[in-house]
Amino acid sequence: MKRLSGWAVFDLDGTLVDTLDEITAALNRVLIRHRRKVLGREEVRDLVGHGPNTLLERAWSRTGLAAKRGEATELADEYSTEYERNPAGMSRPYPGVGAGLQRLQQLGWKMGVCTNKHGEAARELIRELGWDSWIRVIVSGDETFRKPDPRPLWMALRRLGAVPGRHLFIGDSEVDLLTAQRAGVEAVFLGHGYGQAGGFQVRSFLDPVDFFRWMAQSGPRVVVKRGARRA
Repeated sequence: MKRLSGWAVFDLDGTLVDTLDEITAALNRVLIRHRRKVLGREEVRDLVGHGPNTLLERAWSRTGLAAKRGEATELADEYSTEYERNPAGMSRPYPGVGAGLQRLQQLGWKMGVCTNKHGEAARELIRELGWDSWIRVIVSGDETFRKPDPRPLWMALRRLGAVPGRHLFIGDSEVDLLTAQRAGVEAVFLGHGYGQAGGFQVRSFLDPVDFFRWMAQSGPRVVVKRGARRA
């Protein structure tokens, strides 16, 4: 007996959605409150990818004295409060992403998100974009280990009910590719986001429309259940 078997887990910021303006605005409100200089969009681009704590540590080092021990966590909470006020306010899906996700769901892909950002902000953003019927699982940096630890990706696949078949992790940074490598999952790099592929040699796309076209054409893997006769 044959069935389609495919699970795709995505990074969120810089992969599915351009959230950099919203991140920059929330970060600058915190910097202003602490009498630090504000940072431009391209400066913030260099700081993202490892979750709120690292973002605030890097921002503090960039704008003056480094954060004291334990201070980064408090600053990250302050930043998250600012960000969660309106996570979808200036955030925009990359071209073709909404239609692409819908098409993959129709083709039988089971999809989730694995992100280092706070879970409530990620879930609210997915709801605001109307993607929550396609993306059923969100594993966030505040509920488990952070990427590039492979455990968040394993958790996402487990929650999706993944069994042997085709497993993909799609992201826009070296952190995402390292996560996939450590998890033993096929990686795809999307070059329209915030990061770089580093030294990883993986399938890459600059245009999300091309990526979703490839996903639709390659499709989930056909799995033959044990004991069934192959056609």
